[in-house]
Amino acid sequence: MRSGRPKIELELSDEEQLQLLAFARSRSLPASLSQRAHIILSSAQGELNSSIAERLKLTKATVGKWRTRFIDRRICR
Repeated sequence: MRSGRPKIELELSDEEQLQLLAFARSRSLPASLSQRAHIILSSAQGELNSSIAERLKLTKATVGKWRTRFIDRRICR
């Protein structure tokens, strides 16, 4: 059973998904941007913040922050 506050559902458009995949795979972008893309892609697949944080060796607060920012601002073009 899940505990805590319910999360806002995160759905990606096809364009957003492709752009985030490119960011996640890029070796020329800053590592922080690639990491953020991994956070959003994992979250969109329904993975829990705690498991994303554990897998990427981040804090749950960091994962939650970037997930929330993405929902509020989406991808800056």
